[in-house]
Amino acid sequence: MRRTPTSDAAQAALGKADVVHAQVRVAALNAATNSVTLRGPRGNLGDVDVNPALVDVTLLRVGDKLNVAYEQALLLRIDKLATKGMRERVETTVAIPASAGMTSSAHRVRVVVTLRGPRHQQVLRAAQDIPLDRLRVGDSVRAEFISPAAVALARN
Repeated sequence: MRRTPTSDAAQAALGKADVVHAQVRVAALNAATNSVTLRGPRGNLGDVDVNPALVDVTLLRVGDKLNVAYEQALLLRIDKLATKGMRERVETTVAIPASAGMTSSAHRVRVVVTLRGPRHQQVLRAAQDIPLDRLRVGDSVRAEFISPAAVALARN
C-alpha cells in the first residue's frame, strides 16, 4: 500500500459518512494495516480500519467484546465494464486532517470485479449521483470505495 494525500472528493464524501454504533466481537486482527475483522450481533463479519492514534490493534485479542462506532464504507465511483471477472486491484491509504493536529486515515480500494456475494459481505453507501439502477447481477464494474473506519472503540 502507498500513502497519498486524499482527494477533495474523498474528503467531502467522508464528511457525509454515517456513523454506526455496535457491540461486536473481534474475529481477526491485522497489525500491518491496523485493522480488525469484527463479528456483529447477527454473526456477520466486517473489516474495519482503525486509526493507530485511536487504538493499536495488537492490544486487542480475538474474542474480545467491543463497543465500536465506525463510519460506514462509502462508494465513491462505479463504472460498468465490458470485461468479466477480477482484472485489477489497487489499494491506497489516505491521510485525512483532523482536529487538534491529529490525522486520521482511510483505506481506499479500487477494484474490477464481477458483482456477486463476497466472503465478507460489505454494505457500501452510495451517493445519489451513482447510477446503481443500471447495474445487473453478473455485470463487471470498476468500483472505488473507502473502507469502514472506526471513530471510537472500547472493550465491553
